[in-house]
Amino acid sequence: MSNRANLICLIIILLCAALCASLYFGDKILEELKVDYKNLTNEYNSLDKETTDMTQRIKAFNDAFSELDKLKVGVGENVDFYDEAQLAISRGGARVLSNSPNAPRDGRISMKMSFIGDYYSIIKAFAELRGLPNVVRVISVSMSSTNPDTSVNSEIKADVVLEALAYSSR
Repeated sequence: MSNRANLICLIIILLCAALCASLYFGDKILEELKVDYKNLTNEYNSLDKETTDMTQRIKAFNDAFSELDKLKVGVGENVDFYDEAQLAISRGGARVLSNSPNAPRDGRISMKMSFIGDYYSIIKAFAELRGLPNVVRVISVSMSSTNPDTSVNSEIKADVVLEALAYSSR
């Protein structure tokens, strides 16, 4: 019986040791989880603040556009024409130097534009203007060499006035 009692005592001691070990390691894991929880809470609070800030910015942005709509600023769809014309010139291989819209006249919108490129890119740029989704008329064009030395191939600067005759947004 003494062996049995020793065996039972040994089993009880092993169970107590296992219980103590599991409590110790469980406590370690619990401490790590508390640190992770604290870090995630801080990160959540930071992201929540950023989200709130972004929501306020979006509201301010939308409010600003509402105010602009009330003022009836007349750029609206015309911006598409200006952008499309610039992109057409760039697709042709020329570089747009400047552009500025003209006041609408007889319901037509127009713009002044200066661009630069070699002879072929200037020709391609004008060809690209024909592919725009609206009818574009070249009111005036002025071309000049950027290099006074005519013995070398130089770039050409083109100053044009474009007018959209029948504007249709995509």
